[in-house]
Amino acid sequence: MVDALNGSDDEQAQRLIAQYREDGWVNLASQLENWLHGAEPATAALDDEDRQIVQGIRQAQTDPDWLSRLTEQARTDAAEGIARLIVAATWGDPAALELLSNLREAATEDGIEGSLAHAFVAMVEGERDIAALVARYPKAESTLLSAIVQQVRVQETE
Repeated sequence: MVDALNGSDDEQAQRLIAQYREDGWVNLASQLENWLHGAEPATAALDDEDRQIVQGIRQAQTDPDWLSRLTEQARTDAAEGIARLIVAATWGDPAALELLSNLREAATEDGIEGSLAHAFVAMVEGERDIAALVARYPKAESTLLSAIVQQVRVQETE
C-alpha cells in the first residue's frame, strides 16, 4: 500500500482501497483514494483508528524500514510476554496453565493442529529444542517460536 500510495502501483492501491471499502472502511477508503489522486487526506474526517493507519502510511513513506522495525519489536514484545506465561505455567501457576490450555483448545477447535498454541504446551512440558518444535509444529511461525524459546531460556535463569 505504501508503494502504491507513492505512485508505483496505482492498480494495486485501487484494489486495496476497494477491499477496504468493501470491508466497511468507507471513510478510510475515500481518504486514501483522494490521497492517491494527489489530495491530502482529511484526517479530521477519520476516526482514531483510521488516522493511525494514515499516520502509519506516512511514517512508512518517510522511513521505509519502520514497518520492519515495528514488526520486530512486536515479535520481541510478544515473545517476552508469552515466555513469562510459559515459565509461570512450568512452575504450576494455575492461571497460566489454564490460559495456555485454552489457547491450544481454541486452535484445535478451529482445526489448526501443529500451531504455536500447541508448541506453548510442549514448552511447558519441557521442550526447548527449537528445531524439534519447528518440525513438530509446522503451523507455528518459526521466527516467533524461536524468539519465545530464547526468552524462556533467559527467564528460566533469572
